[in-house]
Amino acid sequence: MTKNERKQFSIKEDFSMLALLIIPVGVAVNFVGGQLASLLRLPLYLDTIGTIFVAMLCGPWVGAITGLLTNILTGIANPVNFAFIPVAIIAGLVTGAFARHDYFSVWWKWLIAMVVMGAASILSAAPIVVLMFGGVTGSGASLITATFMAAGANIWGAFIGTEGLFNVLDRIISVLICLAVIKVIPNRNLIKFSCGMFYVKDREEIAEVTE
Repeated sequence: MTKNERKQFSIKEDFSMLALLIIPVGVAVNFVGGQLASLLRLPLYLDTIGTIFVAMLCGPWVGAITGLLTNILTGIANPVNFAFIPVAIIAGLVTGAFARHDYFSVWWKWLIAMVVMGAASILSAAPIVVLMFGGVTGSGASLITATFMAAGANIWGAFIGTEGLFNVLDRIISVLICLAVIKVIPNRNLIKFSCGMFYVKDREEIAEVTE
């Protein structure tokens, strides 16, 4: 990593004017994705796509703020979302941490990131869902969990087993969507984001321009 790249990894650089402008976009995308999953009763959440997108470009702190604001705003209409604020924040922090270490431009690192991101979501959500909501929150995945519980499965095992599969799948779909969008962003715009240099088409050329 060059001196120029290290310089960008600071809270001041993360919260640039462009980053502040993209946070509302991330919140809006989260809202639309969550509503779509809820209406279609999908076993996925799709409500962290915006958080992941922002974190991939701007780093962990901006991603965490995006997740926090999303759950605060959606919690006004559905108070259940207030309980999952820690999960939303962790999603932004974990994704942003992987972005800072360039885990989304190499396929094998990308796979590692997906598994860890899914595990972080499950471990942070499990105590909330099981202890506060009895293992069922009304989402599509929760309906599957309830079916296993009705068949006699342990509440923790039913939740972790079901959520384990669908959380990783949710993260894979979300990151693929984000990468597809990032791919069409011009290099001159990507380098304005804290982690944007990791997605440019020709890093050597960008390095020459920014030095």
